[in-house]
Amino acid sequence: MASDARHSVRAQAIEWHIRLRHGDDASWDAFAEWLAMDPRHAESYDEIEQADLAIEPLLSDVVFLEAANDTDAPSDPPASRWTWWGLGGGALAASIAAAIVLIPQGSTSRYEVVTGPGQREIVTLEAGTQVTLNGSTRMTFDRKDPRFASLAAGEALFQVQHDNARPFALEVGESRVEDLGTVFNVVRDAGEVRVAVAEGKVLYKSEKEAIPLQAGQTLVDLPSAGAVRVTRAPIASVGAWQKGRLVYTGEPLSQVAADLGRALGVRITVAPDIAGRPFSGAIAIDGTGPDQLRRLMPALNVTFESGTNGWAMKSAGAAR
Repeated sequence: MASDARHSVRAQAIEWHIRLRHGDDASWDAFAEWLAMDPRHAESYDEIEQADLAIEPLLSDVVFLEAANDTDAPSDPPASRWTWWGLGGGALAASIAAAIVLIPQGSTSRYEVVTGPGQREIVTLEAGTQVTLNGSTRMTFDRKDPRFASLAAGEALFQVQHDNARPFALEVGESRVEDLGTVFNVVRDAGEVRVAVAEGKVLYKSEKEAIPLQAGQTLVDLPSAGAVRVTRAPIASVGAWQKGRLVYTGEPLSQVAADLGRALGVRITVAPDIAGRPFSGAIAIDGTGPDQLRRLMPALNVTFESGTNGWAMKSAGAAR
């Protein structure tokens, strides 16, 4: 059977599988006629039914997160096994990848939330506490402990409801960020950790020291540099990426490239001779990917070249 025809029969089988969940006599009669039209119909229908039965026992291990909480639209009820099969074929696999961002970790209560390049996800842990994940980010949460999170890679913005009796704790590698009633942004990228505070304060605990951070302060912990560096940062720039803006006050181009890669869903490497060059300014992200990179070349005084492994940022001449 040709690929298109096979997909069509499978799609019809999925549709019948859904309709017959609450089918009346007329539906069953029509279904019998459809089966009689071609022996492949029965084969396809049996395939869908067996797969559905195989998936059903696994649903208790899967959590469907709510849609992003930044809209006023009412949340949909949890998807049932019937809506799963209503998607069909490649759309089924794609929808699972997009909707199920939770990966159970064995028999524990912890689970991972992963975003792909250019994607974002909002996770509400409890009333007043939510985490917004930027693209290319991997985090771990705990169903039994809404005051815990771990950032393995990427970037996330935290809005935390403070509780003296139960401080919120974020693990970042061997370090720990404790909430003291705040809104803060954390990046973990290639061994470097950056923390910026927009509201309230946090306590950053590394293996060597504990550093309190106030609103308007940012911390950079780069193991290869030795000491942890704390500087001032505009409060409006903290987490500005979720509003489509990237704001810099002398950060290196290597950081700009990493931020652009997460926001646009592309891989960007930086030539060593310009990786440390500072950049100050604001970049408005429009989501156009490669086209946006080309438009940024004059402002960054660089060139972007496409290759098999993504994009390369190179010098366009003397730094401005």
